[in-house]
Parts: sequence; C-alpha cells; structure tokens
Amino acid sequence: VDITDPVELKEWIEEQPETVTNADGSKTGDPLNLVIIGNSEAVWPAFLRSGWDPTAAISTGSALKTGIFGIFGGAYRYAPISSLYVYGRSQDIALQKVRSNIHYRNHLRLWLAPVTVHGLPVMIGQISRDIGSRFTSKSKTLTTHRIDPNVDDTRAALVQDFIYAQALAAYARVGGVGFVSPD
Repeated sequence: VDITDPVELKEWIEEQPETVTNADGSKTGDPLNLVIIGNSEAVWPAFLRSGWDPTAAISTGSALKTGIFGIFGGAYRYAPISSLYVYGRSQDIALQKVRSNIHYRNHLRLWLAPVTVHGLPVMIGQISRDIGSRFTSKSKTLTTHRIDPNVDDTRAALVQDFIYAQALAAYARVGGVGFVSPD
C-alpha cells in the first residue's frame, strides 16, 4: 500500500502496535516511538554520519565479548541487542550509539512496515537509552539493560543527530499511548 495523503499517514501510524512483543506475542515490551520514511541511500548514511553503528549478531563470540566488556567496562561499539518483535518478526535492523561503557548506550530497532509513502519505504521503530544492566532469568544471555523511562528524550536526541547530519527533510509528531508507568 502506498500512502500519499498526510492524514492517511497519520491515521496509519496511530493504528500501529504500541509496543514490541516477545517472540510468541504473549508479552509486551518497549514502546514503539519512531517512524522513519526514506530509502536506504538517504537513511543509512544519516545514521552513520550521526555516530550510529550496526549491532553484532548474538553469537558465542559476541556474547563472550559482551561479558568481558560488562565485567571490565569500556564501550563495545557493536554489542548485540536482543530480538524484539513487531509484525510477528524480529527487528530488521538494530543500531546503537555507544556512550561511556557497555551498560550505557542508545539503541534502536527498526522493522520494515507493510506500507510506503510516495513510494519510499517506511520503518517503524523503538529507540531508547540504556541506563544500566542487570541479571535476569528471562533472557538467554542472563542479562538485560534497564532503559531510561523517558524514551521521548532519546528519540529527540536522534532527531537532533539527523538535523546535525543535515539528513532530516521533515519531522512530525502524532498521538501516542500517553503516559505509561515505568512498571
């Protein structure tokens, strides 16, 4: 479906899922708070110029490296992130912007949406800032990150990154789910 009317685009966005889920869709997670419209020739250079890196796939090697950085500190530019689900599938791409160490980073996941806008691909995403990590039995890696509950700030930082990279043609906001408690 190709959307050409801004009102129709707004309505489509507001009909999308509010959060990511786990693999079987039985649990919800981080809020979906980002839509990017553009072809890869425009979008990916904008991320790269803004200091965003692709994440490594989860493997024995990347898990070992993550564990070493977790214990001894330091910034692991390509640290893997776990899979979350939208449209019944895991993210199509995962990116991160490193900060002082592996426990603190900005990361985002993007899913290619089943629509285009004026022929351009649409990606729906989840962006957040990690503010620490903890052990959990709910993850295969036995660790998870705590995210800053104010995900709007992290999204605003991405918008600023794109403005600084001279890669933002337009910006708009649509209604959301409202305040959600950190719980």
